[in-house]
Amino acid sequence: MRVDGRKNQMKSKWRKKAGRKIALMGAALLAVIGLAFLAPIAARAAKRYVCRIPAFKIRQVRVEGLKYVRKEDFIRFVGDPRGGSILSYDMKGAMKRIEGHPWIKSGIVRRDFPGEVRFELTERTPAAVVKTASAKYLVDSEGFALAKVTQPGWEFLPVIEYPSSRGLGILDMKTAGCLGKALRLLGITRESKGPLSSAEVEIGKDNNPRLLFGGARVLVGSGGYRQKIRRLMDVESDIARRGLKPGLIDLRFPGKVVVAGRPVSGRPASGRPASGVSAAHGGPVLDAQSF
Repeated sequence: MRVDGRKNQMKSKWRKKAGRKIALMGAALLAVIGLAFLAPIAARAAKRYVCRIPAFKIRQVRVEGLKYVRKEDFIRFVGDPRGGSILSYDMKGAMKRIEGHPWIKSGIVRRDFPGEVRFELTERTPAAVVKTASAKYLVDSEGFALAKVTQPGWEFLPVIEYPSSRGLGILDMKTAGCLGKALRLLGITRESKGPLSSAEVEIGKDNNPRLLFGGARVLVGSGGYRQKIRRLMDVESDIARRGLKPGLIDLRFPGKVVVAGRPVSGRPASGRPASGVSAAHGGPVLDAQSF
């Protein structure tokens, strides 16, 4: 009987100890859950408090790298941060807005503590004026349309004729492709010496550039412009020697230049154009020669 009583007492003590352990573990678990729940609330409250400290108020905005865009216009576009806290300034949102600015090619946003936001920008540089049936546009060296030309001051830029009655889409990738080719062709002609350096460029219905040179329309296709311009320069003297006044010069055929037009002497047409030359490209074709 005494043995059984002792066993019962030991069991009772063990149960009490186990109950206290479970209660302590439960209390600890509840405390952890409470802290996990309250910590973000406390952190947000602390952040709100710190953001209200006057020392972290944005008082100055520095913008570097602008030449064509006015500073205040840029700040208005991205949102003026002055008056807010530098700690809560949305830098990702500012970068997203910068990427949507047609004149800004790239940019970086920095916080300069305690109260300055700094923008380091790279602008797009206008390389040409594109003339459409509805308006004129400034385009950069990659062919992206930046803005309509609404005031004088851009007459020093070369002009590219573009056959569009609807105008250009700002930063439109599709038109940038063909305009980029036109700008590459324009750059090559500007490097050459003599009359060719003043040749004009237009976009054909096939979205490939072509030259307007000496009264002739010069077809160049979609690439290899440096070699094609070299061929054209090589045959200029031959064209003059044969007494031709070309209306069309076709450089699209490998190793050959096709010239179609009226001879200077005014003699009758000698026959149909060479293969690949169409009257639709440059008015009536009255003579054709291959070089």
